[in-house]
Formats: sequence, structure tokens, C-alpha cells
Amino acid sequence: MNFPILQHLEKVLTQPEPNPYSPRTLFWFFLSLAFTVSFAIPVWKTAFSSEYIIMDDARQYLFWMQRFSDPELFPNDLIADFYQSAIAPGVSVFYRIFARLGIEPLILNRLLPVVLGLVTTAYCFAVCFVLLPIPVVGFLGSLLLSQNLWLNGELVTAISTGFLYPTFMAFLYYLLRRSWVGVAICTALVGLCYGPLMLVGVGVLVLWPINWYGWLFRFSQNRRDYIISGVGISVAIAVIFYYLSSVSEFGPTITVAEAKLWPEFGEDGRVPFFYENAFWSFWFKNSRSGFRLSFNPPILALGLLLPVLLKFRDRFPLVKQINDGVTVIADLTVSSIFLFFTAHILLFKLFLPSRYTSHSFRIILAISTAIALMLLLDCGLRKLRDRPKITAGLIAVIGILIIFYPPLFWKSAFPRKNYIIGAESGLYMFLQNQPKDTVVATLAIEADNIPSFGRRSVLISWEHSLPYQLGYYRQIRRRAKDFIRAHYTSDVAVMQDFVNTYNVDFIVLENDAFEAEFMTENLWFVQWKDLAEEAQEKLLSEPPPILLSERDRCTIFATNNLTVVSAPCLIQGNSGT
Repeated sequence: MNFPILQHLEKVLTQPEPNPYSPRTLFWFFLSLAFTVSFAIPVWKTAFSSEYIIMDDARQYLFWMQRFSDPELFPNDLIADFYQSAIAPGVSVFYRIFARLGIEPLILNRLLPVVLGLVTTAYCFAVCFVLLPIPVVGFLGSLLLSQNLWLNGELVTAISTGFLYPTFMAFLYYLLRRSWVGVAICTALVGLCYGPLMLVGVGVLVLWPINWYGWLFRFSQNRRDYIISGVGISVAIAVIFYYLSSVSEFGPTITVAEAKLWPEFGEDGRVPFFYENAFWSFWFKNSRSGFRLSFNPPILALGLLLPVLLKFRDRFPLVKQINDGVTVIADLTVSSIFLFFTAHILLFKLFLPSRYTSHSFRIILAISTAIALMLLLDCGLRKLRDRPKITAGLIAVIGILIIFYPPLFWKSAFPRKNYIIGAESGLYMFLQNQPKDTVVATLAIEADNIPSFGRRSVLISWEHSLPYQLGYYRQIRRRAKDFIRAHYTSDVAVMQDFVNTYNVDFIVLENDAFEAEFMTENLWFVQWKDLAEEAQEKLLSEPPPILLSERDRCTIFATNNLTVVSAPCLIQGNSGT
């Protein structure tokens, strides 16, 4: 590589480009999109590799959407009704529209990640380009964000968290372009898809008309800034009133005092939140209570240097090219941290504190790192102009670190697919042939899959047992404890009361459900150790549990791992089914 080529390369990489539609800009833009597609291809291959496959979060939040094509499914189903009310309205409407066009929600869920990824990439590129009009900055920012999102499986969910990134990146772009129409639309979209990030956006809008100069500030002299801020906040208030007017029958929200007493919120519970003597985990690592600051890929740590680099305009000439709107990064940081601590103070009224930082920090670090890296690269190339070999090496190392880091270091963990493959196809087909009001009770982890693949209601499911809304969870808690006691009872009256109270049709047993090891491994028993001890005592006593003694007589279907027992048969004595 000769010196003139290096000069041209320096020009291509670091020279500002005022035209967003120039060949140079479009090249880096489409290259960004190409990388997103390359990340999505392995996900798509997995998503369509089996008939019974679903994204982990989708089986929790979207299974009920099968009602769109068959309204008779899940009649009087507590779990389906709760998750139908819990899903973000914007996401629900989106899936409903496509269902009317003939695209099943669970199929659409597999198709969407690449679309969400492309829109996110496009707007992230645009935001970076507005802040520093160098095409490579847009490429770096969108690539780093895309790598992080595909590593953590945020886009693969294609539910609320998947929709928040394209909508929130669009919100930032139209804010920087000072388009009040764009800000209004995107504020509404963010709010209808992911409420916590809309509140973060409100914080950004409040701070938008304030210009900081070191530790001093003054209010903007641009009237349009106040219009944008006012319009965006007004839209957000309207969305908030919409949520408040949609009173849920599943409230109220659990209090902190009650949550601390429940094992569900302990280290072995369904939603681990409170830890003993674990300050670092609670405030930084916990996916619900902590900041969740992610430095994957590690080069994102460079983003922390941006505030320092901006102070040295003489040493980093490109700082002069940075748009004044770069303060939006600081606004976003302040808003996120403020709401994080507010959510802790009002726990659990504003849902989970981490939801106000984990997503926004990904965006902040990606954009900040792209700008900081360009400032450092430009400075380095200027100082190394008479050392072409070192310059070529520097560019090569940076390129390899950024582009090839995922396959070199994350390997099979990237991109994160997080799909669940159903292993009990026979069970699913058996249940699909049963009446649509069938209710299945089981302690097996397969309960999580039955609503999605078997298309029938389950009495309880570990995946669907979120304990935040007491109107919902108290019923689930009571059901689970009643079922566990009936599962191991030798008293016919107890079993009869359980079956009749909950209209249970089938009980699905794992082959080792009456082994001592089951009590130490099953998630329900790990959470409720007192019930595990109670069940173990019943196993050692006489007579044996009804389910054990009557299992062979009342079995109507079986696979290698599971046995389906007729619940009416259990309470009809020897009269059979």
C-alpha cells in the first residue's frame, strides 16, 4: 500500500460529507444494512428449522394471539386474558392487522426480527450522520448497536423490546432534525410499544431546550425547540392517560413490603430481585434491578471518553464538525438515570428500574463510541501521515476488532437466537384434537409450551407466572399450591375438589414426578421449599398418592417422557372414563 492510497483512504474515512445521498454515504449506509441482514440469516434459519419452534418471550406474550384466527381458543383462560391485557397495545394492533391479512402471529414473529433490525440500523445510521456528518460514523454506530442487539436477542423477541429500538431511534432522528410531526408520531409509537422508553423520551424533551456550557446553562433561543418539546410531551401525556383509562382487572401492583416476603422475588424465585449481601449484583448486574451497562463488544467502553474528547477541540479538529444536537446524548443519559432511581423509589409502580437504563444505554454507548472512535482515528491518522505502514496497521486493527469480533470471540453465541423447540409433538397433536375448552394441569416445564403448540389452556405455567399484578398472580399462586397438594394427595376428596374447582380435564405427569430428585429440580419446588418437603413426606407415607396409584388405569396418552392422565377418571373410582 503506497502513500497516495493511504491519503485517499484517510479522506474516505474521516472527511465530512455534507450530502446524505452522495455515493460515499450510500455505500456505507447499505453496507450497514448488509451486516444487519448477515446477522439475521442464522436467526431465520433457526426460526424455520422446525414446525414446533417459538421465540422464548413470544411463547409467554404472544400465544394468546392465536385467538385472532380462531376466537374460540382459550375460553375463560386466566393466563390468556392476562397476557392479552398486558401486551403493549401498539404491538397487539400490529399483529392483529397482519393476522387479518392472513399471516399468523407466531409466523410473523419469526419474520419480523430482520425488518426491525433494518429499520433500527437505518435510523441509527441517520442519527450518527446528523451528529457528525461522516458516513463511516453512521456505519460504526449502527454496526455496534446492531452487534449488541443481536448478541442479547433484543430484536429476536419481536415483541415490545423488539419494537422499541426502531421507534426510539426514529424519535431521536426526528428530534435532531427538529421535526415536530416526526417527534409527535414517534413519541406515540414508542409509548404504545414500550412505555418506559417513552418516559425516558419525555425526559429528553424536557431537557431539549436547555443548552449547557460547562456547568452553566441557558435556554434555547430557537422557538422551534419549545414547540417540539411541547408537542412531544403533550402526546406522551395523552398516551399516559390512555393507559390510565384502561383499568386492568388484574391489579393492583405488588408492594415492596409484600414482595420481600415472597420467595418468588428471592434468588430462587420466578423473578429474582432481592439478593442477600449482593450489592454489586443488585445495582449493576441484576436484569431487573440493575443498570445493566453492557460493554459488548468491549470497544463500546470508548464511548465513555466522548465527554472528555469534546473538551479538547484543538487536539481533535473533528469536534468542530459535530452538531450541537450531540447534547441529546447527555439528555438521554440524565433522563435514563433519573427514571432508574425514580423507579426504585416507586418500586414496582413504574415496573422494573432496569428497563429505564438497559435499552437506552445501548443506544448511548453505540453512538458515543462511533463519534469518539472517529475523533481518535482522525487525530491518529493526522499524526501518522508520514508513517504509512503504521497507518495501514492501525486501520486494519480497528477494522478487525469491530467487524470480526463477533465470530472470533462470541462464536456460536452470536447472534443469540433464543428459540424454544417443542420436543413433544405427539402431545401437541393429541391436545389439538381435544375440545377447545380443554384445561391441562401439569408441573412439567412442558406447560410453558402447551398453549403455543398444543393450542389448549393450562392451569398453571412457570413461564406465565409473573407475580407483579396481584389480581392475576394471587389466582395463579392459589392454583399452583392447590395443584401441588392434589398432585401428591392420597385423599380422594382433595383430588375431587381440585378437579371440580378448576374444571381440569387432563393431568400431565413427568416420568420422575414421584421421585425424590423431582422435588429438588422442579422450579416450583425450588421456589417453594416448604411444599417440596410436604410432598416428600406424602411420598413416604401410606397410602400412595392417587395420581401414582391410579396412573396406569387412567392414562389415555403417553410419550417417552410424559403421561397424560384423565382427571375425571381419577375421581370416578373404578367406573373408568
